Amino acid sequence: MLCVCPTAIAQNPNDCEDAILVCGDTELGITPSGAGNNEFLNPNNITPTCYNFPVDQAWFRIEIETTGTFTFDLIPDQANADYDFAVFGPGASCNNLGAAIRCSSTNPQAAGVTGDTGLNDTETDTVEGPGPQGNGYLQAIDATAGDVYYILVGLAIGTGGFQLNPGGTATLPPAPIANPIDDLDVCDDFGVQDGFREFDFTPLNNDILLGQTNTTVTYHESLNDANIGINEITFPYVNTSNPQEIFVRVIRNDSDCTDFTEFTLEVDDTDVLTDADATIICSDNAIEVFDFNSIIDTLVPNSANFNITYHLTEQDAIDDVNLQGSVFTASTIEEVYYIKVIDPTGLSCEYVISAPLFVANPPAIATPADLFLCDDDFDGFLNVNLTDQNATILNGLDPASHEIRFYGSIADRAGEQNALSSNYTTTTNPQRMYVRVTETRTSCFEDVDFNITINPKPVLADQDDIIVCVDAVNPTTISVEAGFDFYDWSTGESGATLNSIDINQPGSYTVTVTNNFGCDSDLIIVALPSDIATLDDIITQDFRNGDNTAQFEVSGPGDYEFSVDNGPYQDSNFFDGLYRGFHVVRVRDKNGCGVLVEDFAVLDYQRFFTPNGDGIHDFWTLDGLPFFPDAIIFIYDRHGKLLHQMAPDGVGWDGTYLRNPLPSSTYWFTLQVPGKPLVKGHFALKR
Repeated sequence: MLCVCPTAIAQNPNDCEDAILVCGDTELGITPSGAGNNEFLNPNNITPTCYNFPVDQAWFRIEIETTGTFTFDLIPDQANADYDFAVFGPGASCNNLGAAIRCSSTNPQAAGVTGDTGLNDTETDTVEGPGPQGNGYLQAIDATAGDVYYILVGLAIGTGGFQLNPGGTATLPPAPIANPIDDLDVCDDFGVQDGFREFDFTPLNNDILLGQTNTTVTYHESLNDANIGINEITFPYVNTSNPQEIFVRVIRNDSDCTDFTEFTLEVDDTDVLTDADATIICSDNAIEVFDFNSIIDTLVPNSANFNITYHLTEQDAIDDVNLQGSVFTASTIEEVYYIKVIDPTGLSCEYVISAPLFVANPPAIATPADLFLCDDDFDGFLNVNLTDQNATILNGLDPASHEIRFYGSIADRAGEQNALSSNYTTTTNPQRMYVRVTETRTSCFEDVDFNITINPKPVLADQDDIIVCVDAVNPTTISVEAGFDFYDWSTGESGATLNSIDINQPGSYTVTVTNNFGCDSDLIIVALPSDIATLDDIITQDFRNGDNTAQFEVSGPGDYEFSVDNGPYQDSNFFDGLYRGFHVVRVRDKNGCGVLVEDFAVLDYQRFFTPNGDGIHDFWTLDGLPFFPDAIIFIYDRHGKLLHQMAPDGVGWDGTYLRNPLPSSTYWFTLQVPGKPLVKGHFALKR
C-alpha cells in the first residue's frame, strides 16, 4: 500500500464527520494523516480509556443491513506498528458517540504479538491494554439490522498505513463491484521513445462495471488516493513511471459504498532514440561510402531482435515503401536518411529513426615552428606557456569551435589521456610536444608535433664592488667576460665587443650580455664613491711641555689613514708626544683618491727668556700663536700689575715696562683663545 497524505481539498477521514463508510466485504487500505478535530471535547462523547489524543487517526462508519455478528481485521503495513482502536454504537452519531463499547490499546511489542488487531468470534474481552495486556483482538459485536457503529483507529507507535477487512455474519450495505481488467501493454508514441505517452482510460469503464448502473468510475495513482477519493486522474494523462500501477475506484451514486481494482500499464519502449545524432565521417575526401549496419547497434540496442529497413524519406519509412540497402553515399552536405524499426514480438510496435549523415574534413591546421627558448635559471628546463602556439597552429580557424590539447607522447595523444596543462615545465631538453586539434562540432581532429629546445643563458661571474674617486680626472674601467655576441650597458653604450667601459661617477651599472643563442643575462656592478678627506677639526691638548696631543676630525666617503710630520701612516686619528710649534698632518685616502696636507700648531710657551741682546731667547712668546690671530695675552708681575699686552703676530715681550728693563724675576700671563679654556702660567726673566 502506498502512503499518500491527503492534504488536498477532499474527504479526509481523520474527522468523524468524514468517516469512511464500510460496505459489503470491501477491503480498505489507508494511511492515517493528522488528528483532525477532537470529537471528545463534545460532552456527549466520552474519551475512551484506550486512546490518547491527538495522533494520526482515521474514522470508519458501519451500517448494519442484516442482523448477525460483526468482526474486522486491522492489519498494519509495518508488522510492529501499534494501532489502537475504539468502537462506538450501536445508535451512535458524531455528536453523540457515548462511551466506547470496545476499546483496545495493547502494545504488540510489549505483549509479544503482531500488530494485527480487531474483533473476532473467539475473544470474550471488550477492553484490553494498555501495554502488554491482551493480544490485540476483542469480542465480536452482535449487531442488529439498522445499527450504526463508528470505529476510531489511531497510530500509537510506528509508521505506515493499514488494511481494514470487515467480516462476520451481519451484512453491510452492498458495495459496487470493480471488475478486474487486463493490464495495458501499449506501444510508445511516434517521436521520442522514452516509455511515456498519453492515455485516456475512460473506454475501460464498461469492462470495469459490466452493466452496473448508478455508479461512478475514477482513476488514481495510489490506493490511498482511491480509498479517500482524492487526486482523480484527468485525461489526457501521461504515465509517471514505466511500468505503473493505476488504481480504480467505483462508487455507488446513492451511497458512499465503493469498490476498488487496479491494473498495470506498460509502454513498450524499445529504447530507440528516433532523432539520432548525426553520423559524421571524418575524412580528407569530399565523398565517402557508409554502411549504417556498422553503427545500428548504437542506434537500436539489440538490433538483431528487430526488423530494420532503410529509406530515403520519412514517409517512405512509415509506408514501408522504396526500401534501400544499408549502404549510402555521404558528402560534405548533411543528408537525413530514415531507418524503420519494427518489434516483431508482442504489439509489433514500430518506430522511424531520422539519421543525419555527412562527411567532415579534419581541421586545416598548420605545423608550428620549433620553439627555441632561453633558460631562466641555468637548469636546462623552463616553464612554457604552450597556448602561445595556439594561434599559429589554428592557422586562422575559430578558436571557439576548436579544442587544442598537448601531450607528452604519441601514445598519450592516441589514447587522448594525460593531457598537459597550458603552463608546462619541460622535463627533457630538447622535448617533443604532440598536439591534437579537434573540431568540437564534428569531433574530427588533426595532429601536429613540434620541438622545444631550452638554450643556456650567458654565465657571468659575480664581481666585488669597486671604488670610484669622485670627480677624478682619470676614469675607472669596469669590465665583464669577453667573447659574447653583444653587450648593452645601462649608460647607453653597447656593442659586439664592448665588454668594458670607463666611468667617473659612483653608482650601480648594469650590463646585459647576449650569447650566440640570443639569450641574455644581466650583471650589476656597484661602484662605491671615495674622495680626498675634508678636515673638519683639529683638537689639540696644549701646554703639556712636550707631551702635547692632536686629534684630527675628518669627513668624506673614503677610508682614511693619518700621518704627522712625515711619520708613518696609521689608522688612528690621534697623535701624542707633540712638541710646541708648527706641524704638518697628512690624511691619505686608502683607495688612492688623494692626500690632504694641512699645517697645524701646538700651543706652548717658553719657561724662561734672557733679554740680553745676544740674539738667544731675547723675547718671551708662545709657540704657534700666529695660528690664533684672535688670541689675547696679558703679562703681569707677581703683584698682579699688568705690564704688557702681547700681539699674537708680534715677536714677543722684550722684558721692559714703559721701555725700562725689568729685573730678573717670575712673571705671570693669561691667554684667552676663542673656543678654548683660559690658560694661566708663569715664566722666569733672567738677566
